[in-house]
Amino acid sequence: MTYLKYAGFMIFWGWILATGYVRYVFPIIASVNKPLEDLEATGNRYPGLMALLVRFLLALAQTWVLGIWSAWCVLRTMACIKLPGTNGWLYYISAFFICEGILGIVAKREPYNGVISVLHSALAMGLFVMFALNPAFLLTIYPWLPGMMRSPL
Repeated sequence: MTYLKYAGFMIFWGWILATGYVRYVFPIIASVNKPLEDLEATGNRYPGLMALLVRFLLALAQTWVLGIWSAWCVLRTMACIKLPGTNGWLYYISAFFICEGILGIVAKREPYNGVISVLHSALAMGLFVMFALNPAFLLTIYPWLPGMMRSPL
């Protein structure tokens, strides 16, 4: 029963993330990308480089936001495997598939506009593995998150 609560809770919050991100963040990103595409289409060197730089910084910001989901999944898993009668391998594998599945849903719904438009999704997916293998790295990027979750990191 503990596992079903764990997995169900993660799927529920993943659904909220995927729906909210697509509904509220994508329109903002699209409204920023449209003028940047117009700048790149002018063919001028410096406006095109500036547009590329802004798109790259936007991808890094999206990576940071989506990485919170990966960090939350790892912290939740670390907290749940400390409960009596739980197996770490089952929880980590489930968390991996749930986390990557939700990030995959978000990535699939986003329109493709070159490599930079999918960079943030790929990096956020990789963050789950990085945080699971090295939880101290999680503390360098999101030092406030374990305190909010009352996690013993």
